[in-house]
Amino acid sequence: MAKDPRKHSLLLYRRAVTRYRRAALFLAVCLLGLWYPVSISYLIWPKPPADRLLLVGGLVSLFYWLWTLVAARMAYVRLRPNILLIQTPLFRLKISYRRIRNTLPVDLARTFPPSQLRRSERILLAPFYGHTALGLDLRGWPMSPRALRFFLSRFFFAPDKSTLILIVPDWMALSHQLASVLDAWRGSQREGADNILDSAAFRRMSGR
Repeated sequence: MAKDPRKHSLLLYRRAVTRYRRAALFLAVCLLGLWYPVSISYLIWPKPPADRLLLVGGLVSLFYWLWTLVAARMAYVRLRPNILLIQTPLFRLKISYRRIRNTLPVDLARTFPPSQLRRSERILLAPFYGHTALGLDLRGWPMSPRALRFFLSRFFFAPDKSTLILIVPDWMALSHQLASVLDAWRGSQREGADNILDSAAFRRMSGR
């Protein structure tokens, strides 16, 4: 199946999900590797029922590792005829094109200075410093900003204005595609408004 050219990976979300992938797999191997010889009485420590903690911890770590493999592919932004869709494994945000004023390039290092971030936040953003993201200047948020920040990292939002920040592999491609879609959408809106006006004028002229 051909890749959808209007589907762009959300790199920040993918990094947040996968940054502990290797650690989770290592932990799963260690815990399950210790649990198995205990379960067949090859080792005598830890003694039952404490050995069940090894099994539970190993399965949880393994499940998290498997989940990251799937979740990383389910975080993307996609352009549709009437909306811009932000999709993550646990959340879907639909933004009407009516809300988008314009787009702008975002310098991540200037927007989120490393000196003002905690160490864990600097590590999260480190691969993206020196890169440009795409900002969407919005006419208000489609839902409560507090609710949005519950599902998305705070680095999706500009600190001082209603701008949604999208870190994607090719911000210029997304910007050009969005400009094209916006032009088509606005043209259809104008055409629809003209048709409504023409219908109203016809009814007045016909006395209906």
